[in-house]
Amino acid sequence: MTGDKCDNLLTDDDIHHGDCDCRDWNGGCRRNGEKWLDDDTWVYSCNGKDGYQSEFLGCQGSDRSGKVLIQAGDNKTIDGFWFSCSHNTFRLKYEEEPRCVVNDTQYHTGDLFREDYFQWLCLESGRWITGCYYQNETKHWILLKIGQTGYNGLVKHVCDQYDDYPGRVQYYAEVIFSLMVRKDVPIKHPSNKGKNTNLPQLIDNRLKETPVRWLHTNAASFIINNEGFKSKIRYLPDSRQM
Repeated sequence: MTGDKCDNLLTDDDIHHGDCDCRDWNGGCRRNGEKWLDDDTWVYSCNGKDGYQSEFLGCQGSDRSGKVLIQAGDNKTIDGFWFSCSHNTFRLKYEEEPRCVVNDTQYHTGDLFREDYFQWLCLESGRWITGCYYQNETKHWILLKIGQTGYNGLVKHVCDQYDDYPGRVQYYAEVIFSLMVRKDVPIKHPSNKGKNTNLPQLIDNRLKETPVRWLHTNAASFIINNEGFKSKIRYLPDSRQM
């Protein structure tokens, strides 16, 4: 290689700077005063003409936030839920508060809410059934935890899991025909006065057929939250030295 050829070679500094005012995350050229969105989240600007990496301004929120701009190190509350954008020398991070959305209603994690006959608990991963509701004789709604049974006269209300499919919770109400099948009602016969004549004859107290189940509904005990990501991280070059 001759000296003339060496004189025509580009230096590393020439390659790095070139005609670019700034470099973006992928090494592309950006002009002074230009602003842009990278990876649908990270907002940058080019301030100056030194040819080095541009300035991080903040995060653009998801569709859920209305794509609002959140300044670096700041957070915003939208429709009662927080959205944040943080940064340090090692990473950028966009994060939004988890939620459960049921019939266009938003619930925070930890919220208990009712849908049809079931009580649900909102968690970050999804929503769980925690109980069932039934209506008593005064038209008040009563909550049964899973595994509990309630009575309204001769109507038995049950909230439980299927024996052969514990991933589903069922609520049902059935007519039991006789108080004799209710284990929660004590029936006593005086020891010295014969049989309690206030009760029907024994033959009439026997359950002669399967109870009539006049209401039955069921649902998956857990429904996953399928909204997608709730946080997004971009690791910076300095993180490689950790």
